[in-house]
Amino acid sequence: MLNRLVHILVITSFGFFGYAQESDSSVADSESNVAAKDSVRSARKVWNKENTIYKPIIGLGAGVFNYFGEVNNNERTNPLINNYGFQASVIKNFSPSFGVRFDVAYGKMTARERSVESNRNFSTDIVAFNVHATYNFAGILPPKRFLNPFISIGVGAINFDAKGDLKDENGVAYNYWSDGTLRSLAQPVDGSSEPSAEILRADYVYETDLRKANLDSLGTYKQFALALPFTFGLHFKVSPRSAIQLSSTFSYAFTDLIDNYTRDGIEGRKGNKANDMFLFTSISYHFDFFTPKKEKKSQFDNMEFFEMDEKTDTDGDGIPDLKDYCPDTPSGGMVDDKGCPLDSDADGVDDSTDEEPGTDVNLNVNKVGVGLTEDMLAAQDSLATIRAKMFIVYPDMEEVYGAVKGERMSKEQLMSEVMNDSPYALVDLNGNGSISVEEVYTAIDKFFDGELDVNASYMTGLIDYFFDQ
Repeated sequence: MLNRLVHILVITSFGFFGYAQESDSSVADSESNVAAKDSVRSARKVWNKENTIYKPIIGLGAGVFNYFGEVNNNERTNPLINNYGFQASVIKNFSPSFGVRFDVAYGKMTARERSVESNRNFSTDIVAFNVHATYNFAGILPPKRFLNPFISIGVGAINFDAKGDLKDENGVAYNYWSDGTLRSLAQPVDGSSEPSAEILRADYVYETDLRKANLDSLGTYKQFALALPFTFGLHFKVSPRSAIQLSSTFSYAFTDLIDNYTRDGIEGRKGNKANDMFLFTSISYHFDFFTPKKEKKSQFDNMEFFEMDEKTDTDGDGIPDLKDYCPDTPSGGMVDDKGCPLDSDADGVDDSTDEEPGTDVNLNVNKVGVGLTEDMLAAQDSLATIRAKMFIVYPDMEEVYGAVKGERMSKEQLMSEVMNDSPYALVDLNGNGSISVEEVYTAIDKFFDGELDVNASYMTGLIDYFFDQ
């Protein structure tokens, strides 16, 4: 019966321990994850605060325009030809994540289309003014980052002036023949050859003002329109005050006249219903001219160097701080060569407050340095009793503290006295003041047989007492 119960208790204890350990582990992991997230969030907040520039930042850059409209640019596919541009910008941050950006871009857009059905071309100088609201993901990116992506959306205004390459360098108008050549005369309706029609070469000089030419009877339309710019970019930090940006700004224009081709055009020049759009991709350099230069931080910035002065003596005891083991000694007190208050009799009480200089080294002292003799200890019976019992655990202290002569008890007598006051005296069958293994086994057997009138808590305490004695 006893063995079965012990096995059940052991198995149950291990099961509970395993569950508690698993639960504790789960809770610990959860707390660890929360602590890690809080740590990253705190580091990010500090980094953003230290690295965000709130003064206006000036930027200059260059890039390429790409046009999207009625003219399919199939004759020249290199986007760098006649599509260059320049940009100037000012960035103002209001927080680590949000800011505003003003920029102006100037450049040229050109497109040429050559096909059997359609032969169109145009080139325009373009100026785009934009105001953007920017967001740079500072609230979710890791701290100490080198690369900062950003997006922006805004409003803009554009100015354009479409020109066309309609004549060669001698002023002869182009005539597009079905065989793919340019001729000085129009191709006959029946498709026959015309010997006097000279073959021309396009000179790629856009000499004709298309608005003034009024080829589609559009009149003197406005060469100004609103636009919606959308930007995505990458910000590379070069130094605390400078950065390089790569960005692409897609602009939707509220006009279909940038290329001078619209849905109202005549046959061969007729466009679609969609408005014109363009993309400006650039690289730019940005510099903060207005923020005062930050002082370089050093690991010694918060160190109080005056404390390292060999002559510095903060508490005025005559011992320099570098050699003072007791730096807060009261002013005017006598100290030793280490700066600590003098204690001539080594009783633990400074000479300045010691009422009994030269106390016997074999005596304990009170708080004012007076030695406690045997008579004084006898007058304090309770204290003497406590010390006498303490000698059982610490026999070597008897020489220092002593005991009242004639009243000192043997170890066996003291243990018996302690056991008499203990609830476990009931189990001390031989009366020697201690509990043996056999007495523990006997108590367990009597408990399960109903011969020992105690509860389970008593038995648990008995086992703990056995191991603690």
